[in-house]
Amino acid sequence: MWLLTALLLWVPVGGQVEPTKAVITLQPPWVSVLQDEKVTLLCEGPQQSGDNSTQWFLNGTAIQTSTSRYSITAASINDSGEYRCQTGLSMPSDPVQLDIHRDWLLLQASSRVFTEGKPLTLRCHAWKNKLVYNMLFYQNGKTFKFSPWNSELTIQKTNMSHNGIYHCSGMGRHRYTSAGVSVTVKELFSVPVLTASSSFPLREGKLVTLSCETKLLPEGADLQLYFSFYMGSKTLSDRNTSSEYQILTARREDSGLYWCEAITEDGNILKRSPELELQVLGLQSSTPVWFNILFYLSVGVIFLVNTVLCITIHKELQRKKKWNLEISLTSDYRKKVNSYLQKDRNLEEEVKCLEQEEQPQERVHQKNPEGEQ
Repeated sequence: MWLLTALLLWVPVGGQVEPTKAVITLQPPWVSVLQDEKVTLLCEGPQQSGDNSTQWFLNGTAIQTSTSRYSITAASINDSGEYRCQTGLSMPSDPVQLDIHRDWLLLQASSRVFTEGKPLTLRCHAWKNKLVYNMLFYQNGKTFKFSPWNSELTIQKTNMSHNGIYHCSGMGRHRYTSAGVSVTVKELFSVPVLTASSSFPLREGKLVTLSCETKLLPEGADLQLYFSFYMGSKTLSDRNTSSEYQILTARREDSGLYWCEAITEDGNILKRSPELELQVLGLQSSTPVWFNILFYLSVGVIFLVNTVLCITIHKELQRKKKWNLEISLTSDYRKKVNSYLQKDRNLEEEVKCLEQEEQPQERVHQKNPEGEQ
């Protein structure tokens, strides 16, 4: 009967507002307790007129009780499990996992799963409330808090860094250490990313829209976020419900590093985007197409003429070099021939001179023999 009622309540009729979920709270507010301790579960939700009955479920099985309070006088291992409740006009509550432990020291947490920004309370609790002192609290095996006498600590504003396994240790007759407790923090919205409507680099005079984009998770579907935009250390827009900021006419001085922030209405959760570099260039002069064609055609013609001239000059230089070489060789040959001829002439003249000198001497010799006789 309760399950049929729940199915009927889940379906909106004629625009009727969907019923809210029932909510379970614990007294004391710990999801883990030691054996033989007292625990009370309270179910809160809308009721039908004249009917204050409440249905309880343990691991999916209905419990034989109809009051909004479910009390466990002396908890045992059999009381461990997943609890749900439902009132006459509510949807079934979210499950609450209750664990019963047999140990000397227990780390108790106000919740194992919750959304960021909510407080988390931890308690280092001894069996039968025995005295414990010099307590150490650990997260993922590392000490993060020492307390000489206070067994409780509260993290007022949790974030994603508070995910992990927690345990504690304390001094009694000996130093005792508790078992680990897993704590999961769900984020309400993702880290924002700043994007621009135009591609980079930008030209002066253009309209630019900056968007601070983030994704709301189901747990934060009804959450109102506020957005702020910055250029370096300068605030452009502060805590606006719009996730966009416009630069109506981009100028060169608008170049720089931009970033944005998203924050919840209560200010508990603030997330900053990575920086985005915006570069604005000057206006580009418009050149006619025919001018570009004529310019490149002229450059091509000049290059071709220069190439032909270079080739022609090179060939002419090669020809002159060859001609000069031939002339040089011919001139050297003629010089050598003339030299030889001149030497021959000199020799002939010397021979003639010698002959002329010898002829008078012969004549003298011929005359002298006759005088002697």
